[in-house]
Amino acid sequence: MKILDATSGPKEMWYQKNHPFVTYMDNRKGKFIYWNKNKAQKVTIKVNPDVVADWTKTIPFDNNKFDVVIFDPPHIIQNSTKGVMPTKYTILKPDSWKYQLKKGINELFRVLKPNGMFIFKWCESCKSIDEVLPLFPYPPLFGTNSDSVRKNSGKIYWITFLKYDVNEKLNIN
Repeated sequence: MKILDATSGPKEMWYQKNHPFVTYMDNRKGKFIYWNKNKAQKVTIKVNPDVVADWTKTIPFDNNKFDVVIFDPPHIIQNSTKGVMPTKYTILKPDSWKYQLKKGINELFRVLKPNGMFIFKWCESCKSIDEVLPLFPYPPLFGTNSDSVRKNSGKIYWITFLKYDVNEKLNIN
């Protein structure tokens, strides 16, 4: 089993932060500092991926390499890189967010094996899921959403896609 976390950041969602089946990728490496919301405490996060590469560009993997791709892209769409969320997760630009996402999604599907699973996380903090789903080359297979516990941060979606040959006849019995 080969798994790619294309936007691993500080690996906050992982219970096993160094699992041998997972390749952790991020477009940056290092320590990043921000102040918590009430400016009472300085917080340092460590981003230490196995591979430093940008999912919006050609990533250094062969076609059809991974069984599972996990994609939790930035949800904040703004020009400023200041603040907690941009520091922790980076941002998408207002004038190119759709292009960035579509290019990244296509690149990540390139490295996903046929019949592989693509797991996508999206928070509706800036754009609705209805604006994002048309960027995918396949329809969603299954998923869930939940209202965020934090006010004004939007619904969070986890959606799974299956990469398959659209010309292949499905034999379902």
